Amino acid sequence: MHYRGGGEMIMYDLIKEGIERGHDIAFTSIRPYKNRQHSNPDVTFFADVFNFPHTLKSLGFIRRFSYRFIREMMGSAPFVHLNNAYADVCNLPHLPCSGAADRRCPHKSYRHIRQNIISRDFSVTCFGQRRLVRELFEKAALSVFLSPLHAQASYAIINLKMEDHPYFMLKPMIDSKRFTNRKIKRDIDYLFVGLIGEAKGLDAMRRQYADKNIFLIGNLAPGERLDFGHYIGFVPYEEIPVYMNRAKRFVFLPRWPEPQGRVIVEAAMCGCELVANENVGALSFDFDIRDPNNFINAGTEFWERIEGITL
Repeated sequence: MHYRGGGEMIMYDLIKEGIERGHDIAFTSIRPYKNRQHSNPDVTFFADVFNFPHTLKSLGFIRRFSYRFIREMMGSAPFVHLNNAYADVCNLPHLPCSGAADRRCPHKSYRHIRQNIISRDFSVTCFGQRRLVRELFEKAALSVFLSPLHAQASYAIINLKMEDHPYFMLKPMIDSKRFTNRKIKRDIDYLFVGLIGEAKGLDAMRRQYADKNIFLIGNLAPGERLDFGHYIGFVPYEEIPVYMNRAKRFVFLPRWPEPQGRVIVEAAMCGCELVANENVGALSFDFDIRDPNNFINAGTEFWERIEGITL
């Protein structure tokens, strides 16, 4: 797997299980470039079709799927639209409106030359109102979301009613053998793991925990500064459970409607007390995320739903 973000990890697990179930899965991607397609597919998957870059340094500034190609694939077979975040409803970084979208986007301007060049969009209208964007949701045999909150925010942005379209809530896919309460001494008062930036709650953490014993693990988002807490930096994924078992409380206060927030599920499974707000998708499920039995069959449930489309 080329990337290791939360969404990419979910895709990796789903693809792995699909292959184990006997499915022949062909891939077409922009970054890294791959182009393998079945001549007569049973179903087509779309995942983060647009996924606009955040900087001019990204290859996404140069390469992307053409709208013509997307439409051709939409018509080749029944298609499933897997939404890992909001890349297919917003072409700005980290959904700056937090889901309170309007036809005229207040975060766009003709004067924002750099951002307009990056997104190749010199309009001031909401990307979610574009015809192709809406068709991805309207014509999908199934739209997949990472939580009820994620689904509600996405449909609100494109101004469609959830109940009028087939959708599926993918439960967390977490390794319960790796993320478990080891019953060890907890010497970290507060812990955050993830991209350290505005959308993930950096400003809120700065206000509330500047004078607290808080450890922050992860990469610092471009343009951000960190002037409080104990900054650990990047830590290999395999070592995260150790820190979560040392932490008394896990802090997650995102500004945007976090699609799921797998880190908070992992922290809960490791026995952390959760300090969170209403913007965490994982907490919008109607089950206890501390108990892995509630989502142990997430991948199986997903593929059974997909296989029902092809019958």
